Amino acid sequence: MCQSYKKVCVCNQKTAEIFFGKMVLDEKAIAELYCPNCSHGIDTGCNHRVWDNGWVLELDMDVLRTHANSMDISPAELTAEWVFDEGYATWVGITPDDAERRNLERAEIQKLAKTDLRAYYEAMKAWGLNREKRFSQEGWRKMRAHG
Repeated sequence: MCQSYKKVCVCNQKTAEIFFGKMVLDEKAIAELYCPNCSHGIDTGCNHRVWDNGWVLELDMDVLRTHANSMDISPAELTAEWVFDEGYATWVGITPDDAERRNLERAEIQKLAKTDLRAYYEAMKAWGLNREKRFSQEGWRKMRAHG
């Protein structure tokens, strides 16, 4: 079973939910998390950080290298971006807080199901399409392949 892990930003103000796909990595692979407020001045020229709309996920390359063979990549070729993009350690959903936000947004729409089923279906459809468009326009990393 794949697992997720909530990581608090270095400022202790924001949280991201990280998904560990393919049952290879766990929370030991995560070194630090920087929200957009904290990421200013962080070195961009390194292979152990993933940048996504101002958020920075810093991975522990020593931990990643010990699992490189399980990910079918040589330790020398391994980068944090590759690990993120391949789904080994990535956001749950599209954004760092997507799972939580998605559940709140969906709960609001689900109230319609009790009073107007047709309106509920239309609202869910519009919500799904609009949120995908919004994420693409905002430039989230996971949407780049889809946009």
